[in-house]
Amino acid sequence: MSEPGPRTCSRDFPGTIEAAEDAEMWIARQASVLGLGADAEFAINLCLEELFLNAVQHGGANQATISVCAEPSGVTVEFVDDGEPFDPTTAPARRITSPTEDFKIGGYGTGLMQKFSRRMSYRRSEGMNRLVLEFDAG
Repeated sequence: MSEPGPRTCSRDFPGTIEAAEDAEMWIARQASVLGLGADAEFAINLCLEELFLNAVQHGGANQATISVCAEPSGVTVEFVDDGEPFDPTTAPARRITSPTEDFKIGGYGTGLMQKFSRRMSYRRSEGMNRLVLEFDAG
């Protein structure tokens, strides 16, 4: 008996803060439908919340598309937005190096995405940012 093929789902969202919350709920539903584990769901949600909010607040994105593809070997998530060009794979990853009451908020998203995903790749094409994140499925 062969392994099941990839299962993919995709959805477009407007570039609003409210849509980021809608995307989080959608990802939770898709994680269940695709049979993803709680750790994978948490990692994907954390990364997508960071991406979505930054695309809207800092990049001026008017729309975003999230695609999730689950395979036995892992989960691939593509986040596409029409905001200003931004490559998180080359952005410096800030780390918390002092007691939390002393650190400044901001700039930690890239480090979080690097920590929670297996791999990140970015390209800019047709006026769109296209970031692909790979995760373990468990």
